[in-house]
Amino acid sequence: MINKYRRTVNREFEKSSFWPTFTDMISTVLMVVMLMLFSSESITGSVEKDLAKNIDESVKQTLKESGLPVIVDETTGQVTFGEKTMFDVDSSELKPEAKEMLKIFIPKYVETIYKDYGDNISKIVIKGHTDDVGSYLYNLDLSQRRAFSVANFIVGDEIGDYKYKDKVLKDIEAIGRSEAELIKNPDGLVDRDSSRRVEMKYEINIDN
Repeated sequence: MINKYRRTVNREFEKSSFWPTFTDMISTVLMVVMLMLFSSESITGSVEKDLAKNIDESVKQTLKESGLPVIVDETTGQVTFGEKTMFDVDSSELKPEAKEMLKIFIPKYVETIYKDYGDNISKIVIKGHTDDVGSYLYNLDLSQRRAFSVANFIVGDEIGDYKYKDKVLKDIEAIGRSEAELIKNPDGLVDRDSSRRVEMKYEINIDN
């Protein structure tokens, strides 16, 4: 009778001991996963900052010497081309001066982002943007055509050969954003001139 009681108590103790151990194990696994995600985000952020800094420093002199009307974000490395530089009103055909500007700028920009971080570049995204005049669908079509015109020129024959062009051809994509990302003045009103633009941005993947 005493032995039977002991076996019952032991089984209950084993059951009660199992759950705290299992819970601790799950907590440990979750903690490891969170640390991995945090570490991955930290590394990604570090690479992005280094890359943006290198791009800014590398192209700044080129822009200064050439007087190119290009804006480079010092934090993200994003490049912005204004509409007046690139296209006529309601047109998706690149102006001759826009083509000459891209011939100077793109080789320098591409070499900067690929020479040290080529294995981490997953995409080169070209985004077309419009203002809020006209219908959303009309502006969507126009912004898509403008983004494609820039992307097509960057990897086409007219621009000529440059270093890493073959990689850009595989990574580039064109997206039309219509009026979804309008730029506004401090007073809240839409800055239509600034809103009509084309942006160029790289995306990275540290797992490559």
